[in-house]
Amino acid sequence: MGKTYFNIADQLNFNGNDIKIKGKATKPLERRAPGGSIVFAGDPVQIYQSVTASQPQMCSVEAVNGIPPEICLGVMNSSPQAAGIRIVGNEKDGYAVKTSVSFQVSMRNTSIKLPRIPEREYVVVSGLQVEGKHKYQFIETALHDIDVMIEEGVCPSDITWLVFWFAGVYEDYDRTHFEETADTLGIKLIFIEDKKAFINYINYKNLTGEGNGRKEIKIKEFVVFGHGQNPRVTGGEETQLSFGYYLDRKFGGDLEKNINFVQSDIEEIQREAFAVDNSTWFYTCNTGTADGNGLRFAQLWANKTRGNTYAFKNARSNYTFMNSTKDEINVEFTVPVIDKDVAISDYINGAREVGIKWTVEVFLKFIDEEDRKAVELISEFMAPWPVSEEWKIKRKRKWDRERVDSNGQVYGYSDQGSLHYPTLNFAWDDRDIIKEAFFDKNEGNFRGFELFVPE
Repeated sequence: MGKTYFNIADQLNFNGNDIKIKGKATKPLERRAPGGSIVFAGDPVQIYQSVTASQPQMCSVEAVNGIPPEICLGVMNSSPQAAGIRIVGNEKDGYAVKTSVSFQVSMRNTSIKLPRIPEREYVVVSGLQVEGKHKYQFIETALHDIDVMIEEGVCPSDITWLVFWFAGVYEDYDRTHFEETADTLGIKLIFIEDKKAFINYINYKNLTGEGNGRKEIKIKEFVVFGHGQNPRVTGGEETQLSFGYYLDRKFGGDLEKNINFVQSDIEEIQREAFAVDNSTWFYTCNTGTADGNGLRFAQLWANKTRGNTYAFKNARSNYTFMNSTKDEINVEFTVPVIDKDVAISDYINGAREVGIKWTVEVFLKFIDEEDRKAVELISEFMAPWPVSEEWKIKRKRKWDRERVDSNGQVYGYSDQGSLHYPTLNFAWDDRDIIKEAFFDKNEGNFRGFELFVPE
């Protein structure tokens, strides 16, 4: 595999005479098919041994957050070893190695004095999907966001995944699966059972509401996937993050009031919990829509946290096409009468795949069945209209969802999450709130995924 190089990431902490630098890299291995059979560039054991023996080094030398280049040069010469290695893939697509390196260089030159850079936390929240087609939709979209963060250079250890938990919605094996996923990704996982624990974690970085953890580590980014309710659309008194939506209807009792985070609860959030340059993303329905008093949950949140906040205004969030391909023709719609979801790109790729499978079956009439894998590879490569790259990813994610654990329990989701973020809901489905907003002179841009800045 040779030498593995890493770029200096944005996260660099300096405290006294110590510098801690974290980096990451992704190195896919090529797949070859000589002599009619598929040969991979190494099995997972060989890949692991190769990475650990490679002595990865940082390759960028530039001033970062005020740290002089000469210090970075010293880091390069230290030959840091990979601290974490993740091998993903299968025999259909080959293997990919994702490694992370974390090392510390001790500087004994006390003349170098730089200000301490505070640590930041990236918090991603998954609400409960009590009813519906896909109970893991808030799990997969959260994992997609986490995957994007990691690809953009956020260190996994700085990411915390808050998963709302209720027995009956999820099973014990789901808890085990989520823990395995967090361990695989290198992120922190915390289960939340009520809104009090949710507020405590934001304010104190723990569930009990004690300690000084949040004074040391501020929230840099806060992302929420779940249901949202607004009085003008679904009734009630306040706009809310409905983390327990439909719990009362399915299990009886008055469960939701202890779980849902309502608009007035924003007052309990401490401004000091958030970094100066923080941002929040609400992928929840109508969180930017005004209530009967003209107040908007997203605006109140932005005012409290003093950070830019994004939310759906006069619109619901649509999770229907989070795993649909978009790279051929990005057009999606639902046929109301038959309740059929249509993604044009999926239909195009599906038709192409049928053609490829038909070609394979024709070839196999003249070639032994044992050569099927080679024939599939050649047919896909030689196809005049091959499937798109995003379709190949979609296909692999489907296999990930269908995997089973040692007890035969299906995971039902992919560790890398969905293909896409939720989108703006169809205008026809939101026609009532659109009609109201259209005639409201104070609405401005009356519909969309809007930015709310602190007032």
